[in-house]
Amino acid sequence: MTISPPRGIKSKTFTAKMASARSVICNGHSRPIPQIQFKDTEDGLFLISACLDNRPMLRDGPSGDWIGSFVGHNGAVWCAHLNSNATRAVTASADFTAKYWCALTGKMLHSFDHRHIVRATAFSKDDTKVFTAGHEGKIRLFDLKKPDADPFICEDKGRKIQHLLRSEADENVIISTNDSIKALKIWDLRTMTIVRSINTEDLVTDLTTCLDGSLICAAVGKSCWVWDMAKFEKVKKIKTERELMSVAVDSKRNRLVLGSANELWVRAYDFDSEKEIACNKGHHGPVRTLAFTPSGSFASGSVDGTIRIWQWPDNEATNESK
Repeated sequence: MTISPPRGIKSKTFTAKMASARSVICNGHSRPIPQIQFKDTEDGLFLISACLDNRPMLRDGPSGDWIGSFVGHNGAVWCAHLNSNATRAVTASADFTAKYWCALTGKMLHSFDHRHIVRATAFSKDDTKVFTAGHEGKIRLFDLKKPDADPFICEDKGRKIQHLLRSEADENVIISTNDSIKALKIWDLRTMTIVRSINTEDLVTDLTTCLDGSLICAAVGKSCWVWDMAKFEKVKKIKTERELMSVAVDSKRNRLVLGSANELWVRAYDFDSEKEIACNKGHHGPVRTLAFTPSGSFASGSVDGTIRIWQWPDNEATNESK
């Protein structure tokens, strides 16, 4: 990791009072942020961010304070994930590589070469394997115990894969989407084939899970779709008036947040009633990625190159300016 913060990190923590939430601004990135992830561990809560500036960052989750940057990619980083105890990270990049890192030191442990842009990556449930996918139209499964060995490959007929999720309900199942098919594809790793396709009526622009992995959440056109992870049954479809770009669901508190390509705000909804309960303003570009914390706060990553960590009014005392 770099030993000194990027420009803007050292300054005081800025806060801004919004419609019904308070946000801490996390500076440091210089280009759009396509994906963020919180990881809750025995050692604390951590936040990792991918960025098109080619330097993914690791932060303290509650405060947003910068911990370090992973330096080594030569192209935009589209996806970044931590393993279960946040000691390792994996990143997917437009430089035709996925990289495996020590999250304690920032040292790159291995670089997995591809033949095209890598858009998505994830750890297996036991953290011993890494999945990658991208514009080659292939899902690769690498064994971290034998990183130089040839990976297992699932072929998607050359279609550009945009998103990749690991199932929390079945370690043999992964879910993907691509840029031309209006559907979720369910893969069985035992046969390396697609076993089910779920029609989404429009292209998927964001694909996430809730924190406990029980729900799949997708931004699809002007609607948010939610499925049960175990049976892939549709739980809810919430229609909006805007083209959606990002989604996150807090299943414990029945809250949902959405970002749109047509505006700069994060709108929050009650999951059960589907009514809008807050409109959080502050970003200077569309919000591309959203993620909840176990405490119920959430973070947003924007085209403006900033991350904001938002607290609801009933918990904002923990988010006072430093």
